[in-house]
Amino acid sequence: MDLPVLFSDENTLQVQAGKSVLVFKKNGEIKDPFYHFAFDIPANKFEEAYSWFKPGVSFLWVNDYKSYVADFTNWNAKSFYFYDPAGNILEIIARFDLDNMVTREFSGASICSISELGIVFPFHNFSFEISDFMRKYSLQFFKKQPPGPNFKVTGDEHGLFIMVPEGRDWFPDTGKKSVIFPISVSFETKHGQFKWQGVN
Repeated sequence: MDLPVLFSDENTLQVQAGKSVLVFKKNGEIKDPFYHFAFDIPANKFEEAYSWFKPGVSFLWVNDYKSYVADFTNWNAKSFYFYDPAGNILEIIARFDLDNMVTREFSGASICSISELGIVFPFHNFSFEISDFMRKYSLQFFKKQPPGPNFKVTGDEHGLFIMVPEGRDWFPDTGKKSVIFPISVSFETKHGQFKWQGVN
């Protein structure tokens, strides 16, 4: 993806993704962990980004849209998906309600931020865990996505937590079940700066 590497050794990889920093840490006790996260790109660069990524990745088919592109009309956004070499589900998304258009040619440097992170909660007390999480950080459901029984989204256009119960198939048609793996995320809301660490 041509992202700047901030630090790398045999146990850690840290890269800059626009305004965000993404860190992978090796954990010998965890076998083949994988995550879902999304990168925002400028709203006017979606087609260019699709062409830029196409030679290097295998896009995931989105059966709901009969395409490799998901057109989320209720979010006024478009996405495409692929696996990274470690099996993480990566999403590239353009949100057309954001004022982030640019004129320069698309490259890895065009990525704006990590704008979505999938968080997996235990199936047996999914609703309670989410209510507790949202109350602790004064979070609200994303206004463009009504909460469903096994898919809930909190945050806003600039940063979203995609919250699902363990065992749910990850979108789009991956066949990969959501699993709880270790995770840590630092984020900011109007109420302040926070760090959440969980077994996700």
